[in-house]
Amino acid sequence: MSLQTDLTAAVAQTAADGQLLHQIVHGDDQSQVQTDGGPVKTVAKAMADIDGRLQSSLVELDQKVTYASISEANAAASETNAAVSEGNATTSAVNAAQSETNAAESETNAAASANAAALSETTANTSAASAVGSAADAQAAQTAAELAEGNASNSATAAAMSETAVAASAVAVTICENNAAASAASASLSENNSTASETAAAASESNAANSATQAAASETASAGSATGAALSETNSTFWAEQAESFAVAAEAAAVIVADATGLNLQTLIVSARRGSDYRTLGIELF
Repeated sequence: MSLQTDLTAAVAQTAADGQLLHQIVHGDDQSQVQTDGGPVKTVAKAMADIDGRLQSSLVELDQKVTYASISEANAAASETNAAVSEGNATTSAVNAAQSETNAAESETNAAASANAAALSETTANTSAASAVGSAADAQAAQTAAELAEGNASNSATAAAMSETAVAASAVAVTICENNAAASAASASLSENNSTASETAAAASESNAANSATQAAASETASAGSATGAALSETNSTFWAEQAESFAVAAEAAAVIVADATGLNLQTLIVSARRGSDYRTLGIELF
């Protein structure tokens, strides 16, 4: 093979390659040039494809930027919500602590209220017992006063009977004196019958002695009756003072009951003096 042949072949190859290169450089944006190495895109087509991919990438980039903006906004909103949630959590913790404190105070107050209720119940029971005891004392005092009044009445009756007996004794003495006078007159008139007169005088003297004895007995009975009347009066005074003391105690108990129950004080005092049953006044509520 000669140099000329090689040169001609090289020129021809160069011309063919130049034609291919021309087609590649100046071809449209839709063509591909067939080469020995395979199809090759024209420059216009390569640029168009690059531009298409670039536009697609830009659209995708815009979408990603949009998505990033949305994500950033969501992140900011989430951060804000997290801050709000953290604030709410703090507030909830504070409220929980306050609620726990309030619960402890409520429990303490409930315990104090229970203790106060128990103390009030104890006081009410004590007041009720005192009222019942005072009512019983008042009833006993009233009974004692009635008994003393009965004794005083009996003593007055005995004193009246003793006075009647003294009057009767005085009448008997007067009669005896009259009899003695009559006997003396009979003795004067019966000087002639001295034996009969002496007998009559002796009888009169005996009657006078009997009358004196009866007068002494009557005086003794009168003294005994006076002593009994004085004793009855002393007993009456004692029981009256006891009744007054019981009444004062009953009134004091009525004041306590009135303070504890809210009942009318005057009604309780009147009922205490009369010995009424306190259960009719509401004490049974204890």
